[in-house]
Amino acid sequence: MSDARYSNPIQKRLMMLEAVILFACVCVEGRLVYLQVFKHSDFRQMAYRQQYTSKQTDASRGTIADRDGALLAMNIGLFNVDAHPDQITDKARAAALLSKALGMSYGAVYSKLSENRQFVWLAREVPYRYSEAVETLKIQGVDAVREQHRFYPDHEMASQVLGFTGIDNQGLDGLERYYNGLLTGKNGLIMAERDARGRLVSADNKSIKSSEDGLSVRTTIDETIQHIAQVELEKAFIKFRCKAASVVVMNPSTGEILAMANYPTFDPNDFTHTSPEVWKNRVVNDEFEPGSTFKLITAVGVLEEGVVSEEDKFFCENGAFKTDYGRTVRDHEKLGMLTFREVFGYSSNIGMVKVGYKLGKENLYRYCKKFGFGDPTGIDLPGEATGKVRPLDKWSGLSLTTIPYGYEISTTPIQILDAYAAIANGGVMMKPFIVKDLEDSTGHVVKSFASKKIRRVCSEKTAKRMVELLKWVVRHGTGTMVALPSYDIAGKTGTAYKFENGRYSSNSYVSSFVGFVPAENPKVAIYVSLDDPRGIYWGGYTAGPVFKEVAKRVMAYDLVPGTGDVQTAQAPKDQRTVPSFEGLTAEQCKWLAEASGLNLSFVGRGERVVAQSAAQGAPIMAGDQNPSKLVLTLGKPQLSQAGGLMPELRGKTKRQALALLSPLGLKVNFRGEGVVRAQFPPAGRLVSSDISCELNCDVPLTNVTAKITGGKS
Repeated sequence: MSDARYSNPIQKRLMMLEAVILFACVCVEGRLVYLQVFKHSDFRQMAYRQQYTSKQTDASRGTIADRDGALLAMNIGLFNVDAHPDQITDKARAAALLSKALGMSYGAVYSKLSENRQFVWLAREVPYRYSEAVETLKIQGVDAVREQHRFYPDHEMASQVLGFTGIDNQGLDGLERYYNGLLTGKNGLIMAERDARGRLVSADNKSIKSSEDGLSVRTTIDETIQHIAQVELEKAFIKFRCKAASVVVMNPSTGEILAMANYPTFDPNDFTHTSPEVWKNRVVNDEFEPGSTFKLITAVGVLEEGVVSEEDKFFCENGAFKTDYGRTVRDHEKLGMLTFREVFGYSSNIGMVKVGYKLGKENLYRYCKKFGFGDPTGIDLPGEATGKVRPLDKWSGLSLTTIPYGYEISTTPIQILDAYAAIANGGVMMKPFIVKDLEDSTGHVVKSFASKKIRRVCSEKTAKRMVELLKWVVRHGTGTMVALPSYDIAGKTGTAYKFENGRYSSNSYVSSFVGFVPAENPKVAIYVSLDDPRGIYWGGYTAGPVFKEVAKRVMAYDLVPGTGDVQTAQAPKDQRTVPSFEGLTAEQCKWLAEASGLNLSFVGRGERVVAQSAAQGAPIMAGDQNPSKLVLTLGKPQLSQAGGLMPELRGKTKRQALALLSPLGLKVNFRGEGVVRAQFPPAGRLVSSDISCELNCDVPLTNVTAKITGGKS
């Protein structure tokens, strides 16, 4: 009967259909088993790759600070605005809205949105207010991404030392370049989820690799001394219409650089608008023939070798001396018979040539190399020049008629200063350095840089004899314009002809002064160089006064006691002027008054001077009653006189900052929105009510990331 059931054609077709369905079910089930069991792992990885991607997290660049922690280079948050043209349907409307929000032209924005690309930058490094305006528009395919931007709160302060960074925050010059690898840190990775169009929508809390913030650099620079050096250098640059000028201040016993300045200068926040020539740190990058400041090396050599004493006499040929090799050596004035002390003090070229003959070229070359000329000092700044000292076998018969007084040899300012600092340090040369230590993001010191002795260049006895010769220069010789009433200064003038177009110029000079103060137990060694001063050009009259003012103000700042009754051949009193005492403490005023040759009396109560009886810049003349009876009024700085001390505002809201600044009467300029991230002037600086306070604000990173969705890196 069963056979009969399948004999019907309809039944046969049903049977075949059932078989086909059964076979199909078996195939589907088999395929499902294959996909879900055997290929499960492969498809899971494929889906993960499509839905998730690794996203780089930027490490924070380390800061750069002065020796006391005042920030010289820091990070602020700026924003980049990008777009995905393929995701924007109404490009005309989007361009109209975005151009208004970003302050850009409609045509520029529309052109970018019309590009046949998946990604374009609309604006880079814009403040928070622009990014906030873009986010408010909520345009599909347009995002704002927060990025770190380098900021230099003191603007032109030590700009050639600090250098600057590029648009991607990489160091391009100065300390930023030299320590770039340590400042940069290491970026991390996190997992980020993408939607169907590939846009980032959220981030996993789990990091693949944590970012490591860069190390922070604490320099040996003292912000106050740096400011003093820059102010005085600028005055001389303008007064003498120089091509360029440099000053460097060092602690001779340690090698620490306390200040290093060049003029013209620039703002590293906006370095692209200045010439690369201005970026150059002339103190370490420039080579030049030093002239008379190099006479120190010849003098040390003859004293150390015992071939000349201070009282030995040399005939200086009344200003012109024709050597055996046919070359005529000339002095700046007609000089006759001089002791070696006078030869050095009056800076006689002829006398120094005759002294050099006694030393001999072998010894002279040896002392050149002993003082490090022709070799880098090793200072931690990029692009240090070495200078040039020709090998001894390349010296000619003329070499002993030029090298003893600083020609036929090239040096750098830092080399000259290091040589004089060695004499100040009892004959021991120290390696100059500008970074004190490196700290991690928690403030822990990772590495410290200690003082390092290079070598002994002469005996302590010879060094002391040289100090006396250098003091004589300032008391009686070419450096009398540098003398201070209360401090013995040891120093040397230099005025060198510039070598231009294959010959020595008759009207272009490098004028310099180098020395240390106090002469006994020196606190600072200072080098000043003016490139091609106009009008008067002698180093004692151009670079010397810069040295004097820097030394005087640094002594007052460091509260260094005067050295008593200093015998000086001072400039006439009618060439001196009354300094400004306003804003100083009574103790600081005393040091400044001693350095200026003034007598003070105080009236009133308070911590700082609010008025003085003689105006700043008033001439100090013989018989003038003002200097001998200069009355300083102590009190609390008033709004019309001095604002007071700048408070610490970082981390404060705008409202809090205004509340703190209101009693000082300062003009306030806010940049950005949110809390204060950087301020100028720095906290603790004395400010007056007529200055403007610059406050750079930014919202905390957590608030920023909450506002931005779908940002692109």
